[in-house]
Amino acid sequence: MQESLTIEFDAEQHRGWVRRTLLWVTQGFALAGGVLLVGLIAMSIVSIVGRKLFSMPVRGDMELVEVGASIAIAAFLPLCELRGTHIKVDALTSWLPARVRDTLDCIGHLLCGAAAWILAWRTWLQMLESYEFGESTTLLSFPLWIPLLLIVPSLVLLGLCALARVQDICGKAGRRS
Repeated sequence: MQESLTIEFDAEQHRGWVRRTLLWVTQGFALAGGVLLVGLIAMSIVSIVGRKLFSMPVRGDMELVEVGASIAIAAFLPLCELRGTHIKVDALTSWLPARVRDTLDCIGHLLCGAAAWILAWRTWLQMLESYEFGESTTLLSFPLWIPLLLIVPSLVLLGLCALARVQDICGKAGRRS
């Protein structure tokens, strides 16, 4: 198993304006998710210190962390998919020929894309219902349709990135033949 935390990418895979745009957008989503997560961490620290030292925590801090973390996590997924850095259990397939592994990878990425688009559709419907019924968080009365609306683009982008991964794998398999 190879672990990598570098931000380098295969420039060959990102040729053309469509792929460069997809990479740029996914990196923007991940960066926005990271900024949001850092903000949540800072707010949590302020809340903990305020609670312990001054008996004044940030009101609704846990609600904000729940809502913000869901948005941030969804924003990270497209870049993980585009770079092919999702968790992959290949212990059962490592002995198979490369063509069979590539076929299984293509199927997996197609299923990931389908699942992402189904989740985007269902999240959109949940957002509409949440907006219609005025659902909100308990303490802050923060409308729940807003985070749902912010998650939908990440899921749509995840589906597009899954298709790009299928294209990458098919291109790699074609060069190998």
